[in-house]
Parts: sequence; structure tokens; C-alpha cells
Amino acid sequence: MRLWLLIALAGCLFNLPTQTAMAEDKIEMCATGTMTMGPFDAHVDEIRKANRYEKADIDELIAEQKAGGPDFFSTQVVIKEEQSGSGDFDLHLFQGFSDPQAKYNVVEKWHCEHDDYPVAYFVGFKVKEIKDGAILVSCEKGTVNVISLEKLDPDLDKHTSVKDFTSHAVLCQDIAEGCVKTIFYGRY
Repeated sequence: MRLWLLIALAGCLFNLPTQTAMAEDKIEMCATGTMTMGPFDAHVDEIRKANRYEKADIDELIAEQKAGGPDFFSTQVVIKEEQSGSGDFDLHLFQGFSDPQAKYNVVEKWHCEHDDYPVAYFVGFKVKEIKDGAILVSCEKGTVNVISLEKLDPDLDKHTSVKDFTSHAVLCQDIAEGCVKTIFYGRY
């Protein structure tokens, strides 16, 4: 007990951060890149042509986009719980990543494996920091960051939030449940 107190006092005296003040977690990046999404109307046409989704699901997406505003389609937070081909197919199709109009450029190639799941895709956001159970992001149009949640929230039950890096405004109260209406959220 005395040793810890001495270390904390020495840190304060010499203006050094103590270990408890540094509650920052390492960002486990899976991939990075840039993406230009096509028009939302063209995306709706693509998912209708696929005949894979119920009309009610597509109508709900259209209503969410109208409520979310003009940046809804280009700002996304997407959770992928496990590595699977059909899950990847649905994610890429429904979120618009595989639309012919979408253009993706790789900056850092994908390197996460099965044990790194779940992962989170941030489209239109750059992941800046993970601190105190929150993922802090900055809005950067066209940026794509995919991170592993395996060490942070492996069972998606810790109520991990997503916040704006500068203002600390809450964008997703619980990344496992959804985000504010201006962000296109998905979970696969």
C-alpha cells in the first residue's frame, strides 16, 4: 500500500503519469482504407435486385436513411460477430460495400483471423483511441477502419460506447445495440 502511494506521489511531484491514469487500450487494427459510396438510391436498387431481403427490411432502411440525413449512407458502424462467408456476403451487400458504384482502396491489408472476432467496421470515421471502455473516433469522410473487438468486448456484452474524439458526444451508446440515427448501423 505504501509503495503504491509513494509511486503516485512521485508521479505527481515530477509530473509523470501513473499507470492508473493511462487507461488507454491498444487499437487492434484489422484493415484500413478509403471508400467512396455510390448514391443511396442506386444501393437500394442493388439490394432489391438481389432478391435476398424482405420488402419490409428495405423499406425500414429507406426510412432510416430519410431520418438519418444526407451523411447516413457514408457514415457506418458495422459489427461482424464471427468469420463466415455468408455473413460477409450479407454485410457487403446490405451495407453497400459491394455495390458497383462503391470504390474501395486498401491502405492496410486485412490481417485479422478467426480468433480476432468480433470486429467493427467504421466507415467515415477514423479510430483514434480506445479509452475507458469507449472507442473514440473522428469523422473523416471516406475513411474505413476495421478493428478487432476481441480484447475489448469479446462477447459484445460490456456496453462499449463509440464517442466523438473531440467533443466526446456519444455516437453509439452500446456498439452491440446500435448508434444514433445519423449513422447506418449493422450487425452480422
